Amino acid sequence: MSDILFAVAGVLVGLSFKGGMWLFLIPFAVVAAALAFMNRPRLAGNKTGSIPVVTRVARATGLSPAVSPDLRATFKDATEYNEPKSTLKVNQVWARADADVNKGFSDMLRCLKGIVPNVHSLLIFAPISSTEWAIRNFYNENAGQIATDVRLNENSGLVGQLMRSGVDRILEGDITSGKNLLYYLENPMIKSVAAVPMYDAQRNKMGAILIDSVYPNAFNENTIKAMSFMANTLFSFSHKSYLSAKNFIEQQQFSVLYRYQKNFFQTMTVKDIYRQMFEYVKENIPFDRLVIMAMDQANGNVGHVVYCEGMDAQQFLNKEFSLSDKGIFVLALLHNRPVERNFNSNFNEYIPRINDQEKRNMELRQLIVMPVPTESNAETAEIAICLESRFADRYQEHEKELLKAFAGVAGFALDRARKFEQGKDLAMRDGLTGLINHRTLHESLRTEKIRADRRKTNIGVLMMDIDHFKNVNDTYGHPVGDLVIKGIAGAISGEVRKELDVVARYGGEEFVVGLVDSSKEGMIETAERIRKAVGKLEFDVKRAQPLRVTVSIGAFLVTPEFADMKKAVNNADQALYKAKEGGRNQVIQYTEEV
Repeated sequence: MSDILFAVAGVLVGLSFKGGMWLFLIPFAVVAAALAFMNRPRLAGNKTGSIPVVTRVARATGLSPAVSPDLRATFKDATEYNEPKSTLKVNQVWARADADVNKGFSDMLRCLKGIVPNVHSLLIFAPISSTEWAIRNFYNENAGQIATDVRLNENSGLVGQLMRSGVDRILEGDITSGKNLLYYLENPMIKSVAAVPMYDAQRNKMGAILIDSVYPNAFNENTIKAMSFMANTLFSFSHKSYLSAKNFIEQQQFSVLYRYQKNFFQTMTVKDIYRQMFEYVKENIPFDRLVIMAMDQANGNVGHVVYCEGMDAQQFLNKEFSLSDKGIFVLALLHNRPVERNFNSNFNEYIPRINDQEKRNMELRQLIVMPVPTESNAETAEIAICLESRFADRYQEHEKELLKAFAGVAGFALDRARKFEQGKDLAMRDGLTGLINHRTLHESLRTEKIRADRRKTNIGVLMMDIDHFKNVNDTYGHPVGDLVIKGIAGAISGEVRKELDVVARYGGEEFVVGLVDSSKEGMIETAERIRKAVGKLEFDVKRAQPLRVTVSIGAFLVTPEFADMKKAVNNADQALYKAKEGGRNQVIQYTEEV
């Protein structure tokens, strides 16, 4: 059936070359060719037959080699820093679209070969950049003659003239040997060339169709008209294929958003929310630089960049900022408003992204910033997703809608994770001092013991109690007692390593400290520093003299051979009892005698 339709298409196109009223047959020929293409034989598994690959050989002309363009290169200048991939398998989608377009182009060239007499070679050129074309498809009985890696610009011989503005065809019937045709490895005796450009809706040249012949004056005006109709049809076919593949990918990107929603609701930490946001954007939206910045929870006026990838990533990663900075990223975060900016090639004034101290990159031509608030009506957002591209107008409605939908889901998940962490933190910490509580202390000490055993190190355990604390409450009242407890908690924390050591409020006026990777001497030295720091505290109780208190401390060194951390705390408690019994305001280390 396919062969019959191709034959019909060939007859109709042949009749159209008579010109005049016969030209009306061209649309029917195109329809017949399209039907033949859709009914062409397929291989097992419903796959189209593959295009024969021409073996590349060395060029005698000395031009730099170029890969044949794919469908994306025809409609885009280049790719960004990342290529969206992951579960979408984007490259497979484009490969299938390329295969279908290549098969359609190849079949149309074969059809044209059959109905135009005396044709030697037929070629389709497509853009590989804004200034260069390359061969996309060709037909020649001796495929080894064609230089498949050629690159053409507007100064590349006879064919290159077609790239110039104002040139809408090439029709040569008496070519001399001096006019070199760069798409041949060796120059056959070509006498005639006909070529027309393919135009998009804005009349931009998107490639060309070319035929040549070894006979002089082989082509005429009717040939040019027929080729122009075919050029329009081929471009429409390739453009529809491009849009179809692009739309399929965009639909799948929204489907992946649903999967990330499920991941968000299974995530309970803020750090994991940041990581999932970065992974989703990287996998689904192209960019040359991606920045994710977040406000610090402890200080609502400052924040830092939690993720950055792409151009100049190192200067942004972990960079701190404040809401008083005048960068465009910060302003979008401050006012909770999406921002989009395009910079043309003549734009010379750099707009800071975060502040004036950053490196200036004038290559980036478009940016889009999507704030991520935890509440829809919030004045300031907590996170901002910032995308930048080297190409103006790279981000269209699809990318904006995708980011907007994703930001809504991410904001809800962030709020949920923060509340969970806050609730968990409240359950783990003492409300008055902010130190971990009795239950969390034993979990922390067990964790530190596992690490210490792996490293063969010791842990120093200090148990301390405020001397005569009952008298403080009875004399000055519980509010002053709370003030004393809070002050002593701060003094203890100030004498230990915040990143390593464990500090807990064990009971009413009791505190426990776990000193990681400690020696006997270091443990006693730290205990003495704490005791002296507490002794220097003064509490204003509206009396003639400020209130001063002391602490008694019991110490026990946990060696790798000692396994029971609860017993270690009890041993330190026994040493504390001995310190109180011996006069208070002193440090006693546990021994078997004690």
